[in-house]
Amino acid sequence: MSYNTRNPTIAFRVSSYEKGKLEKEASKEKTDVANFCKSIIHQYLDGEITKNIESLDQDLLRARLEKIKVETKYLQLKNDYFENFKVPLSDSGTRILSRRVKHTKLLEDAKILGELENESQSPYDELNKRLKCPDCNRTFEWLNQSGFIDQIKEFSNHLKISHSRELNALEKDVIDNLEYS
Repeated sequence: MSYNTRNPTIAFRVSSYEKGKLEKEASKEKTDVANFCKSIIHQYLDGEITKNIESLDQDLLRARLEKIKVETKYLQLKNDYFENFKVPLSDSGTRILSRRVKHTKLLEDAKILGELENESQSPYDELNKRLKCPDCNRTFEWLNQSGFIDQIKEFSNHLKISHSRELNALEKDVIDNLEYS
């Protein structure tokens, strides 16, 4: 077994920005760029470095934390009012104050949760045998096999043009496994 067989060479290209960052980090470690990259690859293969993937659970925990922060801010405002004026906040004042504090946060949370729901919604309507855009509910129906192929292309183009996004993982999986019947 030759040296090249035991220790094969791996080569890849990076952008000038990435090269600059690698050189800067390598100089901090007092090594050259090749050895620094090699150490990163070894750490990844040993499981010391993992991909940073956000899950639905993390998003929900973040939303709950934000809700608790908003409620705490609201209670703090009520307590400050009581301490400064020595009277509890009136019911009408409570409603107005509560609405102002919670309104902006609820809009952001609804947008985040709406995006998460759209990601998990399948575009295929099995009952009617058609595709349906999860963003705007536009339907893509077909009568024959050529129409079926055209509508699948039309669906992906619709997402790119109308919604400025690519197919997500679920939509790609549905399209790949969809057959004309």
